Amino acid sequence: MLASFTRNHLPVNIPETLEEDPSSRFKSLDAAALSYYRNQGYVILSGVLDQTTCTQLRANWESEVKPFSGKIYRQATAKLEANAFTPEGWVINPVLNLQSLDPKCFPKLRTNTEQLIFNNRAIMNGIATILEDKPKIVQSMYFEGNSSTWEHQDTYYLDSEHAGSMCAGWIALEDIQAGAGRFFICPTSHQVTIAHQDSAINVVDHHQEYIDMVVETIKTHRLSIAAPCMKAGDMLIWNSRTIHGSLQTSPGNTSSRSSITFHAIPASHNFLALQFQKRLLNCQDLGHVLIHRPKDQARRRQKLLQLAEARAPRLFHFAKGTLLKTLLRVSNG
Repeated sequence: MLASFTRNHLPVNIPETLEEDPSSRFKSLDAAALSYYRNQGYVILSGVLDQTTCTQLRANWESEVKPFSGKIYRQATAKLEANAFTPEGWVINPVLNLQSLDPKCFPKLRTNTEQLIFNNRAIMNGIATILEDKPKIVQSMYFEGNSSTWEHQDTYYLDSEHAGSMCAGWIALEDIQAGAGRFFICPTSHQVTIAHQDSAINVVDHHQEYIDMVVETIKTHRLSIAAPCMKAGDMLIWNSRTIHGSLQTSPGNTSSRSSITFHAIPASHNFLALQFQKRLLNCQDLGHVLIHRPKDQARRRQKLLQLAEARAPRLFHFAKGTLLKTLLRVSNG
């Protein structure tokens, strides 16, 4: 076992091999796997992608994203940023919404992610079993370098209008080394209620207060923290209320952690952003899944908005933050 910490200094013992890992694993989302998901708030499925597919997606990232000199929307900030690299050459700022990437600049990564993961029959049949409906993908991300992610519940940021109905999948595209910033999860934490966004813990100017509340919840309820051993092609699925994140990279570790994440809600549900903005989404039906393309860079209107954000980022995000706080005050009466 390797000793490590979460971003807010909670200790975690990380299994370095499958033999050291006590996590339960399943081949498919059968009745036993579904029961485990319902009880624990997450489940691991082994080998949902083959090695060839994992290699292909990593190659698409290598050839299209890493040489790109422009700006892309990023997971941690939801803002336009250029690639930032670690000393080892890994992109440290994860890309947000692969399904919305400019198809002229990133044709293979956008198309292959959709065809090989988002519209993968076996994967989406499993997600449909959990959601009890056809999946509707509302967000996705690609990670290579590890920036580490704070302890959180997805429902604070996004969910179905019926909070707790969303699930997410994290798929390893390579064997994730123990010290490379493993994904972590708090089993059964989906059963714990954490405060709703309001003027005191909103995402615009009181985000840290929310993170502190999550960390205190882990301590108060004595929740365990698991950082499973994930091999290339494995998928971890979790509930929107389950506390999770990614660990700090261990000193001296130079490995990447290539992976793709997606979030899905039932097709019949509306989308809920920031716990107060209910949205009816315009989605494309790919066959086995519906897909929402926020800020789709294939659309001319979005390219104009992107140009405005790139030219005056401070003004753009000040206006956006002001609008969000106004809407939050209205929603809270």
